[in-house]
Amino acid sequence: MSAAAPTPVLPLADRMSDWLNPILIKETRQALKSRQFIGTFFLMLVSAWLISVFGVVLAGPGITYQDRGREFFSAYYVVLAIAIFVAVPFGAFRSLLVERDLHTWEVLSITTLKPRQIVWGKLTSAVVQLFIYYSAITPFIAFANLLKGIDVPTIVFVLVASMFWSLALSMVALAVSTFGGQRYSQVFLTLAILAGLLISTFSSIVSVIGGTQTRFPFDEPGFWWVVGVLVSYVVAYCVLFLQIAVAQLTFDADNKSSGIRLAAAGIFWLSVAWIVAALILDGRWGMSAFPTGDIDEILITITTIAGLHWFVVGLFVATESDALSRRVRRDVQRFGVWRVFTAPFIPGGSRGLLYLIGHISILFALIVCASLALGITSMHPNVLPYAAGVWCYVVIYIGFGAVLGRAARAVSGDFRPSHTRVLTVLLVALASILPLTFYFFDAVRNAPKRNALLFVTDPISTLYALAENDVQTSMILLILAMAALVSLLLNLRAMLAGVSDIARAYVPPAPSAPRPPVVQ
Repeated sequence: MSAAAPTPVLPLADRMSDWLNPILIKETRQALKSRQFIGTFFLMLVSAWLISVFGVVLAGPGITYQDRGREFFSAYYVVLAIAIFVAVPFGAFRSLLVERDLHTWEVLSITTLKPRQIVWGKLTSAVVQLFIYYSAITPFIAFANLLKGIDVPTIVFVLVASMFWSLALSMVALAVSTFGGQRYSQVFLTLAILAGLLISTFSSIVSVIGGTQTRFPFDEPGFWWVVGVLVSYVVAYCVLFLQIAVAQLTFDADNKSSGIRLAAAGIFWLSVAWIVAALILDGRWGMSAFPTGDIDEILITITTIAGLHWFVVGLFVATESDALSRRVRRDVQRFGVWRVFTAPFIPGGSRGLLYLIGHISILFALIVCASLALGITSMHPNVLPYAAGVWCYVVIYIGFGAVLGRAARAVSGDFRPSHTRVLTVLLVALASILPLTFYFFDAVRNAPKRNALLFVTDPISTLYALAENDVQTSMILLILAMAALVSLLLNLRAMLAGVSDIARAYVPPAPSAPRPPVVQ
């Protein structure tokens, strides 16, 4: 008699284990066995235990009748913050660098795993470590809750917010680690990420301790609106950093730019959605999104942040090579008219410049519409000139940087996009520092009022003067507009050629389904 085939004890768990990311299993197994995780885990437990013991001893026998819960929670949170804001993100940062140091990245790159799966696997491994640290500190947090001085909503809010912030730091650390291809760059990036994590940890601890002292205003709608805005931006920038990490791990012939462009545009349109929501909901629920006295400062701040966002994005997308690989051409949309609209999101420096100019122009148009809708054009005449100045400076410096990059690539094939970015940054720095040399002349140094036209190449001082509305606004805007027009004319041919290249790109026909055999 033959023996019956053995049946699996846990068939559902067996099938679910096949769905797990293999990088998650590999990274979790390595992380839980590492000295860094074991040492951090036991140090956290020992520190929390010592805080409990000495805290109870110092409080004395009357601890039951004292409001010591907030002090205990703050001490426990310091221990937890060091683990989840330093150890977990730095472990995610080192996980990709170790792959390069041990030469195991080549093995991963030839497997069927895609770069997105690799990044997600390492991020979910950080999530597993995060839950382990939370499970270790939970009994101590429960002990702090038993004491007076802190309530459950505050504890839950702080722990959930800290968990999401730790995941965001881990995502940023993973994205930064993908730039560490060389040993000297790895040392620099390690020091930079450690400094950033320590600053983030200190600021988080200070914010939480200050918030628990003054009590979070959970009953105010404005508080939850602010939380919603912050959470949406954290998620949006996490998506952007995810696209950056995936692009860095993707081979050069593939499309490495479209995902980043879509994510950056998504952040911009998210900002537009929040501004529109603020305009619609202004005055409701007993709160004002745009105070009358500070409305110009709010719009100027929004314009500044958006301008910096697009300058940094343009520094990367407008300096790429215009050459398209066969793989990218194969994935171009088949419908000819739709290709023209999607051309700014397809890799290429000229198309990236068109993508940048389109979005920065939309930003200026939105600021104009917001000013007209709020009726502040006469009360605050500095908003529109400031927005126009931001538009001009972004177009001027990114445009001239793209021109210099194309000229340098025409001379030498070894000139890379990274060189163009460095050249653009040096151009901005030189244009900002050069006007300071006028102070060597006595006529300028002893003048009763500084002539703003001499400093028109410096975006910082000129935009500050436009915001203060104390300069020759019309003359400065005329000079900037003429320089921006020259920048556009120098790049016009390249932008038209980039769109035309996409419109005329050959797309192989879709394979037709095989016909069924004819039955005789």
